Parts: sequence; C-alpha cells; structure tokens
Amino acid sequence: MSYEKSGSTHKVLSIILRLGQICCAAIVLGILARFSYLLTIRQVHENSRLVYAMVVAGMSIIYSFLLCPPFRNLFMSFPCDFILFIMWLVAYCLLQTQSGTRTCSSAWYRDYWGYYWGSYWRVGRPGINVHRAGCSHWRTVLAFSFIAWFAYLLSGILGIYVFHKYIKVKETANEFKHQAKKHLGRDSQENDYGRPVNEPTGAGVSQPVTEVSQV
Repeated sequence: MSYEKSGSTHKVLSIILRLGQICCAAIVLGILARFSYLLTIRQVHENSRLVYAMVVAGMSIIYSFLLCPPFRNLFMSFPCDFILFIMWLVAYCLLQTQSGTRTCSSAWYRDYWGYYWGSYWRVGRPGINVHRAGCSHWRTVLAFSFIAWFAYLLSGILGIYVFHKYIKVKETANEFKHQAKKHLGRDSQENDYGRPVNEPTGAGVSQPVTEVSQV
C-alpha cells in the first residue's frame, strides 16, 4: 500500500505527539528559564544539569515544530526521535537524581531550588526554612520531562511503523535516483553559462565570404 492511499490514523497520532512534545518542552524550558533569571539576579552559578535540560528543551521545540506536518518524508526522521528520546531520558534522570526521592524535602531543594526560587537570600543564608517555595514548579519540571522522553519514544516507534508499512525502501531509492538523474541530465545539456551543447559557438560558424570585384 502506498503512502498516499494509507489511512489518517498515524498522521493524526503524529500531529498529537508533536504538539505534546512542543508543550512539554515549552513548559520545562519556561520554568527553568524563570529559575535561571532568578539566579542571575543573585549572580549565582547555575546548575549544569538545569542548563542541559534547557538546551534539550530548546532543541525539541524547534525539531517538533518543523516536523509537525505529517508528510511522508518527515516520517523518515525517526532516528532523530530516538536521539531526542535518549537526550530527554538523560535529562530526566539527571533532574530526578538531583533532588532524589525526597524531592521537595531534600537538601538540594532546600538550599538551592527553593532558596533561590522564593528569593530567601534576602532573609538569610542557605539552610533556612523555605516553606516549599517552588515545589510545584520543580515537580512540574520532573513530570513533563518524563512525558517528553516517552512522547519521543512513541514518535520513533510510529516512524518505524510508517516507514516499513507505507514507505517502500526500493521505491524511495528509485525516486531519489530518478530525481538525481533528472537534475544531472538538465545540467549536462547546458554549458558555457547556460548555452546548449548543440548550439554552435561563434568560432564554429562559417562566415559568408563576399568577393569584391576590382574595377
């Protein structure tokens, strides 16, 4: 079955997954960017794990936005989906292990995330009671980071399914070869700044000879 005659289920699923990926990445990037802004006010060094998560989120927004239309050739980018799946999985593991299983009661949360999110540097030194400041935002970052890597995993699996079921490898290769030959043939017919090969040049055209009779 050709891709043009295929159903619309996988196309709808692809759009839903792409929109979900954009939303997850935008939420994670927005919260972490807000926290980064608070750190710049205090002029504090930012955690490298948070920076990595922001980079992955920014790349994901651009990638998912460009590949949102369910065109046939875009399904062939499923290897990139698996790459982003691994990157998001690494980001989630780094963020989850940063606060550990205690999350909003961990020392890192109390002395870093909650302390600077609630601007408690105006009150005292790290270690004071931060009253769960920014706890919901940190949990949101962890939750949507988890959803993001799962969404990219599903996109990769969907891409493999569409590629093997509707996109024939031989047909795709033949199409690329046909397009390449078409462009090469068009280029070979022209030389000398667009002049056809069969067109005679000025040097090859015999000029008529006019004999002048002498009086």
